[in-house]
Amino acid sequence: MKQLHVKATGVTLALTMMMSLMVACSKDEGKKQSPQATGDANATASTKSAAVKPKAEGTVKFVLPGDAPKDLAGVQKAMEEKMKTDGLNIKLEFTYFPWDQYNNKLNLIAASGENYDLAWTHVSWLSQIAAKNVIMPLNDLIEEQGQQLKTSIPAASFMSSSIDQKIYGIPTLVPSAENNNFFAIRGDLREKYKLAPIKTLADFENYLDTIKKNEPNMVPIANDNTRGLLREFGDIYLPIGDYGGGPAYIDPADKSLQVKNFFESDIFKNIVMTKRKWYQKGWLPKDAQEIKDSEAALNNGKIAATWSNVLKTSERIDAFKTTLPNGTLEDVFLNPEKPKYVFDAASNLLSVFSTSKNSKAAMAFVNWTRSSKENYDLFSYGVNNVNYKLDGEAISTQGIADRSTYNQVNWAWDDIRMKRFSKNVSPSYIEKLKVWDKDSIVAPMLGFRFNAEPVKSEIAQIDAVGQVYVGAAYSGFTDYDAFYPEFKTKLKAAGIDKVIAEIQKQLNEFVAKKAAK
Repeated sequence: MKQLHVKATGVTLALTMMMSLMVACSKDEGKKQSPQATGDANATASTKSAAVKPKAEGTVKFVLPGDAPKDLAGVQKAMEEKMKTDGLNIKLEFTYFPWDQYNNKLNLIAASGENYDLAWTHVSWLSQIAAKNVIMPLNDLIEEQGQQLKTSIPAASFMSSSIDQKIYGIPTLVPSAENNNFFAIRGDLREKYKLAPIKTLADFENYLDTIKKNEPNMVPIANDNTRGLLREFGDIYLPIGDYGGGPAYIDPADKSLQVKNFFESDIFKNIVMTKRKWYQKGWLPKDAQEIKDSEAALNNGKIAATWSNVLKTSERIDAFKTTLPNGTLEDVFLNPEKPKYVFDAASNLLSVFSTSKNSKAAMAFVNWTRSSKENYDLFSYGVNNVNYKLDGEAISTQGIADRSTYNQVNWAWDDIRMKRFSKNVSPSYIEKLKVWDKDSIVAPMLGFRFNAEPVKSEIAQIDAVGQVYVGAAYSGFTDYDAFYPEFKTKLKAAGIDKVIAEIQKQLNEFVAKKAAK
């Protein structure tokens, strides 16, 4: 799951961003979008005296992936003091689970009734955890404790974090049009070998081949994502899973909105065959052990390309520059002239456990973090001049003692209107972010969220089959024709046709309901 996310070291630019995120609702589907303002980035927080009766109180227990920041305790204390000043008598407890255990931990927490309140989740598996009753609907909590969220988050973003009009997560506000369909490369190496900026798959493969021939100590590309290839083989919506994981897809250009089997598609076949070619040419790692951590490998000069998303370069640049100060990073978004779709106006979410003992305080805390730039900075970056420094509007950790670092997973609650960027982020890159969603096309299935409950057993079986075959195929370890017949047979036995039929049924109902409005 690690590739879903981005660890920010960023720094700001108070982007009062004309959020293209604010994609129009159903009546504007299929129309091109332009950025729109989503409100004042510096909304004023409440400054009620601590003597005033708190609007919410208690301990909020927060679950996040990865490792705890070193100065978490110091920042936690500062947040609690600021909340008390603002009329919230809330204490915080943070628990961090390893990436490879995270999803399973969420399920176990809900199943056992453990006392946790908040968690990071993602829209790509929202339907599964909602069906398992891992998280609760937030509509009533937002009305009671989330007025700042209600007024500042676009309806389209809430629509993307909802199932059957029930909101299951507070969404990030970031550029959204195909925002995960990227690769990142070493721009300095591209220029060193006098290669043109990469726009096509042929350009990209020429870059990988050039690295292979001229940089013997580098692996051309880490094997950590396939989404970038969707720009070549098919811009599609995956109602279950993400990163080319299937099992079903919808083509936004198909007016009939037919749900199809992803694993039987030419898209899947072409991705597998492309990855196989890359492996055979020596562009991919020779085995799973060669590159265990793609971020570390990028920063140490061991790889020349890896996964990316629309914000990732801004969030990985400082760590990269620490070890490779003369290196540069570039994003690769294949075939930029092709249509660019908004499938979801949300990605990362903050959700409340169904077993939460203090859901009101949990929502009040999230609302507080978005109610002013001061609060957002404190939660996201820590204490100014303790955990970070400001260079104008840019953020820096230069000169900050290691024990005072606060490398928080703030991508989980990103808000581009308040997000800070590093001075290592170029002005041209920031300008691209400002207009990323401009002229994007709202896909007709925006707001559709599949309820997996009727076929959860079949999905579990399909996932089990996929774990045997898909990982190896996407690593380039096997020929398509060698594994596919057996893979297809096992998918049929697992119930993939039933799953596709159920998705189609729910999509038809979704379309009919919108048409009736």
